[in-house]
Amino acid sequence: MALFSRRLPTAFVLFGLLFALMLPASVHASSQTALVQLVEYIGADYVNAVQDGEIISQEEYDEMSEFSRLLHEGIGELEAVDGRELLLEQARQLQAAVTEKAPGTRIKSLAQAIRGTLVEVYGIPVLPQSAPDLKNAPALYQTHCAACHGAEGRGDGPASGTLEPAPTNFQELERYAGRSLLGLFTTITGGVDGTGMAAFDNTLSEKERWSLAFYVGSLAVTPDMVTRGRQALETMPGLKTQLPLEAVIAKAPEDVRDDINEAAFDAVGYLRTQPEALFSQNRFIELSEARLAEADLAYREGRLKDARTAALSAYLDGFELIEQQLAAVDADMMRETERHFMAVREAIERERSADEVSDRITEARSHLRAAANRLDGDSLGAAATFSASFFILFREGLEALLIVAALLTFTRKAHATTARRQIHGGWILALIAGVATWYVASQLITLSGATRELTEGVAGLTAAFILFYVGFWMHSNSQNQRWLSHLKGKVDNALDGGTGWALAVVSFISVYREMFETILFYQALWSQVGATAAPYLFYGMFTAVLALVVVCVLIFRLGMRLPLGVFFKATSLVLLVLSIILLGKGIAALQEAGWLNARYLPLPSVEWLGFFPTVQGAVAQAIAVVLAVVLWVYGRQQAARAAR
Repeated sequence: MALFSRRLPTAFVLFGLLFALMLPASVHASSQTALVQLVEYIGADYVNAVQDGEIISQEEYDEMSEFSRLLHEGIGELEAVDGRELLLEQARQLQAAVTEKAPGTRIKSLAQAIRGTLVEVYGIPVLPQSAPDLKNAPALYQTHCAACHGAEGRGDGPASGTLEPAPTNFQELERYAGRSLLGLFTTITGGVDGTGMAAFDNTLSEKERWSLAFYVGSLAVTPDMVTRGRQALETMPGLKTQLPLEAVIAKAPEDVRDDINEAAFDAVGYLRTQPEALFSQNRFIELSEARLAEADLAYREGRLKDARTAALSAYLDGFELIEQQLAAVDADMMRETERHFMAVREAIERERSADEVSDRITEARSHLRAAANRLDGDSLGAAATFSASFFILFREGLEALLIVAALLTFTRKAHATTARRQIHGGWILALIAGVATWYVASQLITLSGATRELTEGVAGLTAAFILFYVGFWMHSNSQNQRWLSHLKGKVDNALDGGTGWALAVVSFISVYREMFETILFYQALWSQVGATAAPYLFYGMFTAVLALVVVCVLIFRLGMRLPLGVFFKATSLVLLVLSIILLGKGIAALQEAGWLNARYLPLPSVEWLGFFPTVQGAVAQAIAVVLAVVLWVYGRQQAARAAR
């Protein structure tokens, strides 16, 4: 590598629609990250073109001139948002400085400023989703990079003599100091036009590209730097908070040194060589803190949309992924912290004063720090791991199990073989679709927390409407003695084709909406579990499966013993209640994703009822309850008239 049947089943159609919702957030290599790569290249390589105001390499200088022009043009083509004009002015100054053959320190300073503004204005960087694998990175490097960059990364590989400009010497400390991991990653991903650096976006997976970025980005780190950096992180109060994952990825080491101090420069070197230290539960807390700080700044500057986005991301991409772990240790603290995130979003939505928003953000950050202390360290203990693992699977699985088990019991009592097969097909397809969606989201695209909530919200509302229909359909038919006699006579077509497919769709959605999120929660939990506690994650998972099996058996046994008419009435009531719960959860998810406004009520959340204290959710659920009661009473009156 140089620098680097005749009817398509409804469940299939629905899965396609749900998956399509995720695609807008799946940009693989955005123009913004390409510009980060470009500006870093200028900052790092200008020294090879000009020294003491004199051109020492005309080819390098021509390249710097071209790249500074392309940078200015590229920024001009970005979406017009607050801050772009500042970027354009910075890029103009950089282009003029190159033309004037300014000192390298001036070019570096301008490049650092542009990189920082790009990160702040356009929401960069792209972040790795798990700790890069540095064990396999040397083999990847030797296969794809050593021919140009040399076996030790000194830019002296067998092919280096034929390349212009020469391959990067990754052992050079000055070059190391000026390159961020994001810049290295984007270079590996997209290559560099006009150079020998090829693009590896189609050759290497995203995880492999991050592993290479960390590897080559740490070759210049000395053992002394590692020792000093580790000691600084352990002894300097607040340094970990100042170096969240995003800062380590997006900033060059010299930027960190300028912003903080020399010890932070060494700490970045240590974290590049030990990336697993970035992927503890503190990663999610630090990400939340960073996003809250962004929301505070954006709101004070009048960028309301950016403030909303950052506040949502603070919860969805950070704190939400450790809620179960914190709940296993201190459930009250989890709920209290969640309420403070809600208070931040409410203040922004209602456009309160900047001071009030800042006060609420300060309170949320204070509770985040308390949560970090409560979680105590870089990994969870055995008891917390077991508890979190159990409740993730049991909580996410129980709702889907209740729906699917009730439908299967109903079709079994009705001897409706075809409908039962459709229901089985729905939940099996959902398991496959959930795993496939997780794989695509983790390996091929970047899935934001907002997109995840949007997917869950659409699925929840769809399931709520269909469940409401099925519940009312079952209730109305429970009064129809002629129809019941068909079922008792084992007539499979007593369930018409439309209703049978509706049951299959409910089966699919109920499992799919829980499946994908469950995998994400376990992925987050796994990154926070130490080697000693790791087996307890599987113990918790196994215990949850056993508990769900027990619930399933009880539903089947109880359902099969009830008289058919009584079973229909009971099941229809359960499905109507579940539809109202899913309605509340679906609306809450769309509010979390920013697709629906939220007006919060001073009431506690009751998650098992799907009640989240917003006016929109409460009104929707109240309307659904009234409608269910009206239809229920109307059905009974119709049955009473028919019996006369």
